[in-house]
Amino acid sequence: MQVLTGFPNYPRGEIIPPYQRRLFQRENMEGLEVLRVWHGVGNRSGKWGRAFSEGSFAMTSALAALLEAAPDVVIVESPSLLSCWTGVLLKRMRSTAFVMHVSDLIPDMALELGMLSRGWLTTILDKMSAFFYKEADALIVVTDGLGKTLAAKGIQTEKVHLIRNGVEDHWFANGTEDPGSKASFQIVYFGNHGVAQNLSVILDAASLLVNEEIVFNLFGDGIEKTALVEKAQRLGLEKVCFHPSLPQLELADRLQRANAVIVPLCDRPGMEKAVPSKLIEAMAAGKPVILSARGESAELVREAQAGLVVEPDNPKALAEAICRIRENPEEAKRMGENGREFVRQNFLRSVLVDKLEKLLIELVEEKRQET
Repeated sequence: MQVLTGFPNYPRGEIIPPYQRRLFQRENMEGLEVLRVWHGVGNRSGKWGRAFSEGSFAMTSALAALLEAAPDVVIVESPSLLSCWTGVLLKRMRSTAFVMHVSDLIPDMALELGMLSRGWLTTILDKMSAFFYKEADALIVVTDGLGKTLAAKGIQTEKVHLIRNGVEDHWFANGTEDPGSKASFQIVYFGNHGVAQNLSVILDAASLLVNEEIVFNLFGDGIEKTALVEKAQRLGLEKVCFHPSLPQLELADRLQRANAVIVPLCDRPGMEKAVPSKLIEAMAAGKPVILSARGESAELVREAQAGLVVEPDNPKALAEAICRIRENPEEAKRMGENGREFVRQNFLRSVLVDKLEKLLIELVEEKRQET
């Protein structure tokens, strides 16, 4: 197995040490061969910077893929949509099975978030995505909502396979630490600081709870982080703490010391199809979740009885949910245990990987029969 990718730069848009000024690099990561190729790094907060970054990677990755030994199957992550050209080229020139892993629909998501408006660019992206959906031998989606949307676009249902995001078994290794002895109530958010998350609602909720012994810890980076830090300073939110992204094992340890985890999504129609991977990871950590969202993720939290669901972009409702969790420790503990067990039964990555492996083997066998 080989991974073809760029040099680490997400989400800040800066190549991190020691990868600067390199055209390519081959390395071994825990027994997995990783080939990294050069790509431009533009301002990802703008459409042209993102296009430059993703377009240049599409070209260099396609060239690198054609110079390597032909794989039996290639899995392309979308977004980025342009990288799917590598899958098409390998399918056409090397008879490789082409699988598209769809975690967001492009340009649908950009339109729903207001990052793009209808015009010639979105028309091109619409036609391009339809072409890729048709060319792909299989489409893997991470939510039911994405699968239904693809079906509404006329994609054959037999090509679409639901394999959700899951968590590694090590998230369950250390049990759940009881944070009740801490002087302050610890709230955690972790992940991307972007438009889709609307983390401003957390700051607004914190301003309503400024006189309470509640500390908000926000881990991660993203295009909105600078504005969020400035807003927190402007509002005088001394109990809102911003932290850099953490490696997975460190994050898992940090979650064990939290009282609750907030998972927000902005109030846009497209968000109703989203199930953030951080939601599953928070539940796996055995922490009560406060979900500020509608749709599939809200249904999941309610089914698992793993936390509280409030309407998105509503700081008052979010603040009230935080107070309820703090004032009802036994209920909060029960929510955490429910979420942990729900993930153990439905979202273990080892089980999901077996499902993916079975699908890939079937695709390769079908491709060999065709040739």
